[in-house]
Amino acid sequence: MLEIGINTNNESGDNIEEILLNIKKTGFNKVMLSYKSGDIEKIVKICKKLNIQIAYYHINNKYANNLWATGKSVDDYISDVIKQINYCGKFQIPIAVFHATQGSPSTFPLKPNKKGLENLKKILNVAKENNVKIAIENIDIFSIKNLYYLLDNIRDENLGFCYDAGHHHLYNPRKDLIKKYGNRLFALHLHDNLEDWYSGYDYTRDLHLLPLDGKIDFSKVCEKLKKANYNGIIMLEVHKKSCGDPQYYEKMTNEQFLFEAKKRADKLVEMIKC
Repeated sequence: MLEIGINTNNESGDNIEEILLNIKKTGFNKVMLSYKSGDIEKIVKICKKLNIQIAYYHINNKYANNLWATGKSVDDYISDVIKQINYCGKFQIPIAVFHATQGSPSTFPLKPNKKGLENLKKILNVAKENNVKIAIENIDIFSIKNLYYLLDNIRDENLGFCYDAGHHHLYNPRKDLIKKYGNRLFALHLHDNLEDWYSGYDYTRDLHLLPLDGKIDFSKVCEKLKKANYNGIIMLEVHKKSCGDPQYYEKMTNEQFLFEAKKRADKLVEMIKC
């Protein structure tokens, strides 16, 4: 049975307590907890009180390019990721979404290399000990080779793919990522944009609109998910204030935005079932 969820950093409140309460009021029972949302232990307590399941945790990607490097900064980065994975295990969060690079289409990541494999295997070993699955997310046009390199060289039941529909259609629309990794699909990020990124632009075209408000053909996305036999969570990753212009939702109340988000998530479920 397909269920729906939404990211905690969706900007539908002034603080995480208000956001989670609004999420619950509008009919969502599952969330992706962003590292940007604050103290994980505090948030877990609030979610338990509201009967909200934290289905994914999004690992901090600020220093993700260090995965491919060497030195003390790399050791610090790996230690921080492992700390976050341990939290996932402690609080029974089953999936950790992971960036293989920092994820900015205006910068170039380090080329795929064996050090990246070694570092990810260290992280993966801890994930397995904690019964946590790692889902690597497709990000920008320059890091797609890093994604391929990791998934193609590490075959492990705890390592899989997080399909981000917005990033796919903005940066790598000619690649059929669901077909390539559909059998390893652990997680989704569903959001929309105007498909108007060009080389030299920064990340501000990655609008994170509600699905069906932009130019992505979600009928095709849903058909591919259906063919991949995806039966996980239909997880929205949206922002009320969006990441750039135009800002479609500035006149909506927080509740109006979340009610509309739920309608879109339910619609996607219907499209996949058809």
